[in-house]
Amino acid sequence: MTPSDSQTGMRGWVTPGSEIGVVSGFVLKMIRGSVTLTQADLAERLCVDISTVQGWETGKRPLTALRAADLLRLKTRLITLGAAPSVVVTLQDAVEADGILSMAISAGDRPVGADMNPLGAAVHRRSLVNMITWPFTGISPLPLRELSQAPGRGPVAKRPTLAHTDQTRFFDHLLATVGNRDAVCSPVLRRQAMYLLGFDHRPTSTQWLAAEHERAFKVATPTTDLPGGIAARSATLALARRGDSEPLRHFIKTTLSSEQHAAANLAYWAYWLGEINELYADDTYLIAAADDHTWSGSRVATHLLAHLDNPVHSPININSMWTLVLAKPDLLKRHHNLRAQTQKRVEQALDAGFTGQTRDELINLRCAVQLADR
Repeated sequence: MTPSDSQTGMRGWVTPGSEIGVVSGFVLKMIRGSVTLTQADLAERLCVDISTVQGWETGKRPLTALRAADLLRLKTRLITLGAAPSVVVTLQDAVEADGILSMAISAGDRPVGADMNPLGAAVHRRSLVNMITWPFTGISPLPLRELSQAPGRGPVAKRPTLAHTDQTRFFDHLLATVGNRDAVCSPVLRRQAMYLLGFDHRPTSTQWLAAEHERAFKVATPTTDLPGGIAARSATLALARRGDSEPLRHFIKTTLSSEQHAAANLAYWAYWLGEINELYADDTYLIAAADDHTWSGSRVATHLLAHLDNPVHSPININSMWTLVLAKPDLLKRHHNLRAQTQKRVEQALDAGFTGQTRDELINLRCAVQLADR
């Protein structure tokens, strides 16, 4: 190994034997529970030893180590055993999440070359990020929330678990990544590491995020720098998750007051939630997607309305819902159920006592519903 390889964390490769499989193993366990099979039952139907199933579910034999063909066969067999395809498909995100966790934990406080770090390989969607953060938040990905627990003995874990030392090494790697000069060459890597850093409760991470916002505050994001606006969005959301909502409000008042950045924000929502189907390698897609009118906005609206009173994200959710209605004026008129849901959620949010710009936007939404009813 060359010195440069050592400094960049083995050029991104996970150290042999360091793979973890806690997320995909937990998902497999939940899928097994959904078809009411024991580990022995599943092992018999898959024609493998029970220790193999146990190893998969505990992460001691990570599903990340399976060949692609074998993983495909496993998913196919789970569906034929009665598991819902919409649930089985989440295994792919779970395996990818384990790969990212494994890389970061293996590297620890050493940055990994931008060309080899999976955090920068593509723009993440909500489905993947929810898998990555599940061990830290305890919030299970949406498709899995209604699944029953798998049959077993003793206390039942509610989430995938990582050892404290592994959690520390994961967040140490994120700090090393956002502070690495090479990350400048991969803005999406730095931005996505920054967003995940918001789930770290250590003061060092909070201080770094606050300093990043202060730096961005001093240098206004040009209206032509749409990826820069999304990077600022990630930083302010990370701070809001830590209890400091003022940077997010400032971002909305300044950056999102630009028509171009407001359009890019909506495009990012559409991508994040899967209304824009194509997978992108970096945030430059926003330049084209911001002018793309092929996505309807209904999925984005449904998500925003469900989280309109979210204590952390409500300012940007309300702002995004208002700009979405402005950008797609026929949205409420064409969808009666969405219009009724908007009216209900807006009234609930107004009762919550929002003030300033956020309240003004709620009142505007109320007027938009009334106009759409005519």
